Amino acid sequence: MQAAHPVLVLRHGESTANVEGRIVSVPGPRALETVGLTGRGREQARAAATDAAAQGLGPGTVVVTSDFARARQTAEEFAAGLGAGAPRVDERLRERCFGAHDEGPATAYEGIWARDRARRAHDDGVEPVAEVASRVLAALRAADALGADAPVVLVAHGDVLQIALALAAGRDPHDHREVPHLGNAELRALGPHRTAAAGAPC
Repeated sequence: MQAAHPVLVLRHGESTANVEGRIVSVPGPRALETVGLTGRGREQARAAATDAAAQGLGPGTVVVTSDFARARQTAEEFAAGLGAGAPRVDERLRERCFGAHDEGPATAYEGIWARDRARRAHDDGVEPVAEVASRVLAALRAADALGADAPVVLVAHGDVLQIALALAAGRDPHDHREVPHLGNAELRALGPHRTAAAGAPC
């Protein structure tokens, strides 16, 4: 059942990896602790909270985040800006694993996304779209349950949230890059089709 209150997604603010043009996606000390927000990223997260408050979100908002440092720090800044409670962690919101490309240049994304669009298998350890979609759908079901009582904001990463937005728009998750790109610390409401998607196989 779709939540009575809005469920929104928020991409993390500018991170040190963004500035370096580097992929950091494998759970470990780098992703979980070291690679966090830049000063600009923290400002972006606070600005997102100001925008959210103007849209009617307030202290009762439930903030749920990936446990990666850049998302967690964004969630903390955002929740504090709203006067909301401490963010809850959901590991299903972690960044998509980019396998052999981890710690490499961000220029690898274009080739990965091209394979996604072509429905071609990845042979380099990249987490398949269907696997990301499966965990994202589980996180969306949990968010809708929370949304019965309060607005919910899910804080996560580029590919994970592009796939969530594609599902919520009623699109094949392999076409996630056809959904308008979510910028750093951009807040966006999920579309109405996520309930149907949550009941469908990936």
